[in-house]
Amino acid sequence: MKSKHTYCLFKSSTFYRLLLLTLILVFCLSGIKAQKVALKNNLLYDAVLTPNLALEFAVADRWTLEFSAGFNPFPLDDDVDKKWRHVLAGIEAKYWFCEAFVRDFIGINAVYSHFNASGGGYPVGWIYKELKDYRFQGDMVALGLSYGWHFIVSPHVSFELEAGCDAGYAWFDRYACGRCGSLLDSPRRWFAVPKAGVNLVIMLK
Repeated sequence: MKSKHTYCLFKSSTFYRLLLLTLILVFCLSGIKAQKVALKNNLLYDAVLTPNLALEFAVADRWTLEFSAGFNPFPLDDDVDKKWRHVLAGIEAKYWFCEAFVRDFIGINAVYSHFNASGGGYPVGWIYKELKDYRFQGDMVALGLSYGWHFIVSPHVSFELEAGCDAGYAWFDRYACGRCGSLLDSPRRWFAVPKAGVNLVIMLK
């Protein structure tokens, strides 16, 4: 049986490649002369200790394009059984039934995540019971559909509710427990998870 020390997300080359890609995208998109630009934060992700930001651009009268990223480094101590460490990046195209950033929309999104998860009590732990007994370290990609509604509070502040479902494919290593490094196997798996967002929206332009 192979042995491996507990994985540290900060030391992952995947994390730094993803961070660099996100910075490049933000730099390139900052030059777009979009009619409307919004900075967003998903409050539900904040509630599960995943700091996140998204930039959304109006690319046509009824179409917007959103780039998002989130990072959960907690707990910082490696010797903890329960963890939901991950870094994620996503892109979503939205069609608005009225006009961009007004009323309801449908969206199609793609997301990539690199994760190190174990223990119960986390949102994914409620769906995947195996996290209670094993640690999973790996990557996933997914596509999804969603429906949402944009509530305008003021010319520069809004809230957005969004719900849907993502389906995708994950490849990972499975370890015997949250702290130990005993590698059991390396499964591949299809999955489906719900998607939800309560977004604070700041209109920048």
